[in-house]
Amino acid sequence: MKVEAIGMSSCLGPGVTACAAFRAGIVRHQPSEEVTTFSPGDSEAQPVNVCAIPGITLGFSGVGRLVAIAEDSLEDLGAKTSLTALGREAGIFLALPDFSAPEDAPRTRAATQEALGRQVLERALATHRVSWSEDRWRFFTGGSAGFALALVAARRELERRAFDVVVVGGIDSLVAPEHLRFLLAERRLKTADNPVGLLPGEAGALLVLRARAPGGAGGRSPQVEVTAVHTAVEPRSQGPGAMPDGGALATCVREVLGASPEQDAAFIWDLNGEQRRAWEWGSTLVRLKSHAPSLGDAPAWVPATGFGDVGAASGAVGACIAVRAFERRYAPARQLVVVSQSDSGERAAFALAVGAPSREGGPA
Repeated sequence: MKVEAIGMSSCLGPGVTACAAFRAGIVRHQPSEEVTTFSPGDSEAQPVNVCAIPGITLGFSGVGRLVAIAEDSLEDLGAKTSLTALGREAGIFLALPDFSAPEDAPRTRAATQEALGRQVLERALATHRVSWSEDRWRFFTGGSAGFALALVAARRELERRAFDVVVVGGIDSLVAPEHLRFLLAERRLKTADNPVGLLPGEAGALLVLRARAPGGAGGRSPQVEVTAVHTAVEPRSQGPGAMPDGGALATCVREVLGASPEQDAAFIWDLNGEQRRAWEWGSTLVRLKSHAPSLGDAPAWVPATGFGDVGAASGAVGACIAVRAFERRYAPARQLVVVSQSDSGERAAFALAVGAPSREGGPA
């Protein structure tokens, strides 16, 4: 699948700006205006830091916040490609947070997700005064692996020629007050008395993908392609406090890289500061090193250091980072593998690489 365009909304700005800021190590977090916390022995409330999108989501919560992020992401995408033209031909595959109740039946959960997706996309498109055919919309959950699940479905539809072009993306926010209070109650936030926690963020990222065309790509930018994607489910750990062993995640990475013992690859890891993900990452690296020794020392980027934990949008943000790295020619390897570790058990990896060589020219 060839990447034709990207659009993003994040705490570091739109797609091109955000990826450049991430590469430069810029961090833009701020105290939440609605939520504070007390550490043991404190007489005054301590701030809860978040990576919120400046101005765009201020005052919004719930569905309204997702709509604001979707609108901003579409605006950035529309600066690079025609939203009207996409509406006439594209299938839409969008990962969103799971708003259903844990006790809901699968059919109820699917209906809730469908209703949420349609509400978000309809309102966001209305702002831009464009119409996309609703019978081509597909919505996915799966936490941070949701984007990879959407990618698998999109690839399947491209292969069977149901669509010639697809828009695949993810939208999520962990900084709404109700979400922050839940994470505080679960002791999952990074605070003064809990350094092993996540920094909540929010983002939306969209990629326009087309089935790989024969021959080389024109223009000055390299042709970036999604070369492989694989998903799995981590078996439930046995016993309280048991950590994942990295088996499912290592399988995903091996599948997208192939069987060669020598791999020229770098990783975009789904680490968010929590001990569980770090443990699984380390276990995965041990397994990968036995498969291909070079993978044990492969370069790795961690988007959460710049964007915070952006939930269902994390895979899409990682994909945008990889695309810009290839376009600007600073990718540290021939393949960039985006890895996802969902809290709900889904594991995924997908690889991006430069396809057929483009014409001579400087960076985009």
